[in-house]
Amino acid sequence: MKRKIIAFVSALILFISLYYANKIVVASYPYVREIKEKSLTDNAKDYKTTQSEHFIVRYTPQDEKYVPLVLKIAEKHYANVTDDLGYKPHNKTVIIMYHDPEKMNRDFSLAKGDTAMGLYLNGAISIVSPELWISPGQDLERVFEHDGPIVHEFAHLIVDDVARGNYPVWFTEGIALLEEYRENSFVWGEGVTADKPYSLKELTYNFNQLDETLAYKRSFEIVKAITDKYGMQSIRDILKCLGKGLSLNDSFYKITGVDLEKFVDSLK
Repeated sequence: MKRKIIAFVSALILFISLYYANKIVVASYPYVREIKEKSLTDNAKDYKTTQSEHFIVRYTPQDEKYVPLVLKIAEKHYANVTDDLGYKPHNKTVIIMYHDPEKMNRDFSLAKGDTAMGLYLNGAISIVSPELWISPGQDLERVFEHDGPIVHEFAHLIVDDVARGNYPVWFTEGIALLEEYRENSFVWGEGVTADKPYSLKELTYNFNQLDETLAYKRSFEIVKAITDKYGMQSIRDILKCLGKGLSLNDSFYKITGVDLEKFVDSLK
C-alpha cells in the first residue's frame, strides 16, 4: 500500500511539474521569440526598408521594383487571413526579400540543400525575389499572388503568435495551406493520392521524414475537415487553447468533444 501511495504521489508531482512547465514555456515564448527575431532582422540590417500599414519589407536595391507588388499582395490578404484566424499581430510584420536564396536559407536555418520560395521563423518572413522564380513572359502579379509564399507564411506567423510556439508542424502547415486554399483556391498536391494516408502519430512525430507532398496534403485535408465539420471558429479556439499551454489533443477535445486521433482515422 505504501509503495502504491508513493508511486501515485510521484506521478502526481510529475504531472503537475509538466503542466506548469508548459505554462511557463508558452508564457515566456513571446519574449524569447522577440530576441530571436532581432537576430534575424539584424542579418538584413543593411537592406533598404519600405513600409505599408501592416508590413515592413527589407530588400536589396536590385529588388526595389518588386516592393510595391509584395506590399500590395500582403495588404490585400491581411484582413481575410487575420479574420479567419481571429488575430491581428500587434506589430508590423517584417518581410525580408532575398536576391540570394542561399543567404536566405542560412539566415532562416533551412537545411543545406533544401529550397523554398518563402520561410517563416521567429516572427519574421523571408521570401525569394520574384525575379528568381517567375519567368519574364508570365503575368507577374497573378503568379506571385497565386503561387507565391505571402499568404502561407503570414498564416504561419499568426499561428505562432496565438499558439505561442505550442503546436506540431503538421497543424501549422495544414492551417497555412487552408488559408492558401481560401484566399487563392490553391490546393496542395491536387491529383496526388496515397495508398494509405498518414496517421496522426506519423504526422506528429515524423513529419520531416515523410514524403513532403503527401504529408502536406494530409495536413491540409485534416485541417479542412475540421473546419468543414466545426467551422473556422474551432481553429481559432484551438489556437487559443494551445496558447494557454494545452496539447493539441487536449485542445481539440476541449473544443469539439471528440478525440483527435479518432477524428483523423475517420477521414478517408
